Amino acid sequence: MNDMLNEIMQVLATDSDILSIQKTGGFKSYSRYENLSGSLTSITVIPAGPPEQTAVGSNDSFAKHFVYQVSIEATNRMESKELQRKVENILKTKGFFQMNGGLDEYFEETKRYVDARFYEGNSNLYENY
Repeated sequence: MNDMLNEIMQVLATDSDILSIQKTGGFKSYSRYENLSGSLTSITVIPAGPPEQTAVGSNDSFAKHFVYQVSIEATNRMESKELQRKVENILKTKGFFQMNGGLDEYFEETKRYVDARFYEGNSNLYENY
């Protein structure tokens, strides 16, 4: 069985800046590491729900639809924007595109900017997800 979350994490880690964040412990799925220093940049990839059936025919689904939130937290606002641009371009190569909504905020409690965006895409036909 294929795992789209794992595939996305692997393809994102091919970028040198994202790989550097991964080496500090700041690149993770589902939630940011609690013990990660507040001054370190983090990227968190969060499934917005389970895969959904799509491309339905003859009472069967031939592909899956995925939605992921990519949340970037940084002490520098422009760093979060530049990283989201990289994420967007990398995810395009996997057939994912940005959706409406998200978050673009500064949180006084954490002293970090958060840029969170949703991306959606489909598996190829007949792939097992």
